[in-house]
Amino acid sequence: MPPGLPSHLSIIWEQYPRIGEKISVMWGYVELQNYLGTVILDERGNRQGFPKPVLAALMEIHQHHAGLIPQNNTGPAAK
Repeated sequence: MPPGLPSHLSIIWEQYPRIGEKISVMWGYVELQNYLGTVILDERGNRQGFPKPVLAALMEIHQHHAGLIPQNNTGPAAK
């Protein structure tokens, strides 16, 4: 994981360990982009939402990871 992102991930791990685990496992795959998209944008409408630091961390990870993954790639990203 690139420098700076581990601190974002640790914010997520502290409050939402299941989300942190999924990010770690899916890192480098398009599926992570899809997962983060559904986590960040709640389509069910019945969720409280994330605290601002967690939301900012999720968005930063999503944005950085998007630059690594072409949308048509289903394999791991080149590191």
